[in-house]
Amino acid sequence: MANAVKSIAKYIRNNPDSEASPILRELCQALESGAAFELGRMYDLNNKTFSLAINLIEEWRFDRHMIERRLQKYLEQPEE
Repeated sequence: MANAVKSIAKYIRNNPDSEASPILRELCQALESGAAFELGRMYDLNNKTFSLAINLIEEWRFDRHMIERRLQKYLEQPEE
């Protein structure tokens, strides 16, 4: 998720007054904390910022999948 987060952070730093910056910030916070996020807010994003948001969600989902796989692997190992 590091690449998408870096891209979004760069966008927010370079465009602090854009309408997209708070939406992207809230999406990041929601994914990090497990809080709710209204996906309909993404409808207001332009193509570039929508792509940033989708990339973040894809990387977040992949990272969660990998963490779950690692956890399952360790749970399946016999105790020593």
